[in-house]
Amino acid sequence: MSERRLARMLHADVPTLFEAPLADDNPADVVLLGVPYEGILVGDRHTLYPPGSRPPESFYARFGADEAPDAIRKASLIYSLEHEGGVSAELGFTCLSEHLRIVDAGNHNLESSEAIACWAGQNGAATVALGGDHLVPYPLIRGLQSGQPRRMGVIVFDSHLDLHPSPPLWAGSQWQTLIQEGHLRPEDMTLIGARGVRQSMHEIQYARRNGVRVIPLEEVDEKGIPAVCEEVRERLSDVEAVYISLDIDVVDPAYCPAQKYPDAAGMSPREILSIMRAAVTTVPFAGFDLCCFSPRYDENQRGALTAARFALEAVYARLRETPGP
Repeated sequence: MSERRLARMLHADVPTLFEAPLADDNPADVVLLGVPYEGILVGDRHTLYPPGSRPPESFYARFGADEAPDAIRKASLIYSLEHEGGVSAELGFTCLSEHLRIVDAGNHNLESSEAIACWAGQNGAATVALGGDHLVPYPLIRGLQSGQPRRMGVIVFDSHLDLHPSPPLWAGSQWQTLIQEGHLRPEDMTLIGARGVRQSMHEIQYARRNGVRVIPLEEVDEKGIPAVCEEVRERLSDVEAVYISLDIDVVDPAYCPAQKYPDAAGMSPREILSIMRAAVTTVPFAGFDLCCFSPRYDENQRGALTAARFALEAVYARLRETPGP
């Protein structure tokens, strides 16, 4: 007689990410979580709307990132650990469940996600988070640094710089706020994939003055992915851990149409995966977030599947990582 088990569900018809076990008080290697937070919204070229509001929806003003974690979890069933424990072809057909304890801590607000990240840092675990808008790395990095203070390098994939000085708790100012609070050094940040005209001169001026490395998409094309990977390794040579933040709008919308701020002719998922692998094989992996995915603009779950694949790669990072300097 076959053995039955209780399905790993968070609520309603939403499974855990990759059908991982639910988190408990026991140690883990990778803590998965959702942060379905959407704060300040861009209404138009001149107007920001406060958290909880909804501007008139247009192609310019989009929202729905707070719906992302559960949509990505549903698509992640294709990568379920129930497939013999998660046998990874990319890792030489290694069974993930035999080497890592992977748990899903459910959905959290900004405050409780910071507490989860702090617990992960204290216990040597990495966080893999599904946003939410791009303020999500703010509580996660604060928590990780509180739990285990380290010189942390940050690799950001984004078509925008997000280096505004204010308002301080916004998905366009999170990096300056983290730097000003002392959690990150600007010279340890590398922003990859900027394109289009939805930028501000004061952001690039801040980057140039403070040593933030910006690699626009055209430079990626000119140099090639191997050269970008080598520069990423060099820039991580003095740090103790790496955190990776992926705004889904860096991806070409042909692969993922479900973007709050879409911009044509972006990066391919495989290009991003290659750079992620270069980063996590240079220094230990601290955490990952994927933000600004909006399932209301998705097509046949194509974007959700792409987002789930990025999260899976972040789980792989715990087996790819090398000892710190």
